Amino acid sequence: MPLKRRPKVRSLALTALRRGRGMTEQELANELSVSLWMVNYYETEAEPSYEKLVEWGKALEYSLEEVKWLVFGLGQALRPAPVGGTSPVDPTPSEMRLIREIAGRAGRAFVALLERALVKAARTWRVRKARREAGRLWRELERTLPELRRAAVETFSRFQTWAVAERLANESAIAASDQAARALELAELGYRVAELAGGDEAFLSGVKGYTLVLVANARRVANQMHRAGEDSDRALVEWGRASSEIKKILPGWRVKDLGGSLRRDQRRFPEALESLQEAQLLAPANEVPRILVKRAVTLEHMFEPEQAVKVLEEAAALNGGKHDAGLAWDIGFNLAVNLGHLEKFREAAATLPRLRELAFARRKELHLVRVAWLTARCDAGLGRTIEARAGFEQVRHYFATREMAADYALASLERAVLDLEAGRHGEVRSLAEEMKWIFLSQGLEPEAHAALALFREAAAQERATADLARRLVRYLYRAQFDPRLRFEAEETGRQGLAGPESGATD
Repeated sequence: MPLKRRPKVRSLALTALRRGRGMTEQELANELSVSLWMVNYYETEAEPSYEKLVEWGKALEYSLEEVKWLVFGLGQALRPAPVGGTSPVDPTPSEMRLIREIAGRAGRAFVALLERALVKAARTWRVRKARREAGRLWRELERTLPELRRAAVETFSRFQTWAVAERLANESAIAASDQAARALELAELGYRVAELAGGDEAFLSGVKGYTLVLVANARRVANQMHRAGEDSDRALVEWGRASSEIKKILPGWRVKDLGGSLRRDQRRFPEALESLQEAQLLAPANEVPRILVKRAVTLEHMFEPEQAVKVLEEAAALNGGKHDAGLAWDIGFNLAVNLGHLEKFREAAATLPRLRELAFARRKELHLVRVAWLTARCDAGLGRTIEARAGFEQVRHYFATREMAADYALASLERAVLDLEAGRHGEVRSLAEEMKWIFLSQGLEPEAHAALALFREAAAQERATADLARRLVRYLYRAQFDPRLRFEAEETGRQGLAGPESGATD
């Protein structure tokens, strides 16, 4: 069968460009203001020049590169069949076909790979650019009066971007450790920016979910637990709708991490541990030790000090020699507390010099007081009664001057244990009388008040015993994490030892 005349590459390219826009020859002629005859002529009879093809392609909104690719692809597809060489070592025609096939596959694969790499690089560049701009805009908002910030983001479109929403949420997380009101203001502002931002719905769902998680976190530290739970549930719904693209841009591990903190404070411990485990799997290596500390604190609240110690030792091993004083404190302090729960007082005492050093270096007065409290507990556990009584008295005085009722009550009862063991009922009666002020404060829940009232009555009548004081210490420690717990319930529950309030991280 004789071969037909081989089609011309640029003619086929013109037809492909026209059909790619869904146009007839007449519609193309009208678009280009040329005759139908000319369009038909270039498609079937004579090839248009390359310049003419590029010109017409541009009129149809094709880029120069798209036209080049089309001509190149058609040219490769319509090349003459390979012929064998004349030399005995030249490839045969079938071998040449195979060579072309392999080269074509490799070329196409390389182009696709390179394109993906360039797209990824472009996205990374755009993300960094957006975050740099968000940093500049945040500094502008930071200088704006708080009461005017919402008006600014509502009015000026330059603030209404995903990156500004993210930056406000992250600033909220920084403020949450000691400025609950500021943290909530910034988190809510970030969520409002996410609502105002334009773009793909699935992309923005991720931004809304992320910022809502920080709103929930700010409410948690402000002790607005009910609303924190509502915001967290809404955040998880939004995050579930998010596109895979935004989940790669925003730190998804933080959604799980902060969710774990909230579930812990809601006493939904299994959910908290599950969420923190997911965060650990998603987080960068440098964040894992912090997440492990949160897991340990959750286990401590569940009265599982042995497991908590194992997790903290893992965190210490991962943190290694890194110079993060805050993280080193969190690991060391919680480790000492849990060793105390296990009555491993010598091991706990061995951590105290480093904790004292960290507290001095960070100039944290309360940290130094908590080290003194731990020291007193270790002294008591090791039989150094004089030193322990002096230590408990020191921290009691500090907590009283700052009206820290829960801590004052715990330290007072720990000292009472020593006094009752020594038969000093008169001193315990005086100590119980000194605790009167805490009933006028807002630092204790009703159930804890009732338990302490029982102790004060027993002390006044010199019927208090060391065993009663110990049980009250255990109860008050547990009541920090379960305000509705009744003292009677503690007697039949699991008996864990108490200590200084846990150094839970956010």
